[in-house]
Amino acid sequence: MLDPVAIRAGLASEAMLPVTIHCYDQVGSTMDVARTAIQSLPPAALPVLVVAEEQTAGRGRLGRRWFAPPGSALLFSLGLYPPPIATTTPTALIWMAAVALIEAIERETPLRVGLKWPNDVLVQTATGWAKTAGILLEGGWDKNRLVWAIIGCGVNISAAPDPEVTRYPATALAIAAATPIDRLQFLQTLLQRYDYWFRQLQAGDSEFLWQTWRNRLLTLGQVVQITTVTDIICGEAIDVDRNGSLIVRDGSGALRWIESGDVGIIGDHASDV
Repeated sequence: MLDPVAIRAGLASEAMLPVTIHCYDQVGSTMDVARTAIQSLPPAALPVLVVAEEQTAGRGRLGRRWFAPPGSALLFSLGLYPPPIATTTPTALIWMAAVALIEAIERETPLRVGLKWPNDVLVQTATGWAKTAGILLEGGWDKNRLVWAIIGCGVNISAAPDPEVTRYPATALAIAAATPIDRLQFLQTLLQRYDYWFRQLQAGDSEFLWQTWRNRLLTLGQVVQITTVTDIICGEAIDVDRNGSLIVRDGSGALRWIESGDVGIIGDHASDV
């Protein structure tokens, strides 16, 4: 089991995050535990990292369940007060989490890594791209400003979910890389990259982070089908804007700005996703 002392030992003493670390054998959802921690801890104790060996009610985007055998994944949530720049552009926290995760995977494995908009992390396998991690952002708002946020993350380390319960191909890092992955070392590397990008956001610099996130999007150049709450949109994903919205040219030639949705690749213009 991961523990706070071991996690802390691999982080720089001057790291801005996490300040507080909680580790559990089993929780319903690390997101829920982190939310309680934000409400109960003093500001000086944040950001707070909540790590669990197992979740009984883990969830991903759009209310989907997240399944992982005990000890087979990194399941964690980071609760924090957002940097000023993220209070009006909360997707910057998604960019931070996604880019940090890509960098950690590339440092700890030989795998090629990319992103499926908006927040799925994929690795290339012998049969194509497969999801190995997902990111979830929740927050509290006051007068259209984000006042607190929780970044949830699930990374398949040694086991992948049953294909019958996933919408798209999935794998685990150890399976795709054909080598064991040290969960503690991987988490420490990931937190180091979180800390780096968090500092950039605290300094008010989001441009390089956004460009880095954008450049890793495998979705761009693809013909996609996007299911939103109210619509199904088909077209070519041509770009993302500075708020993180996906810009799609539909069949009529009109440009559509998509803030959130479930993306499926139905054609190939620029990559081999």
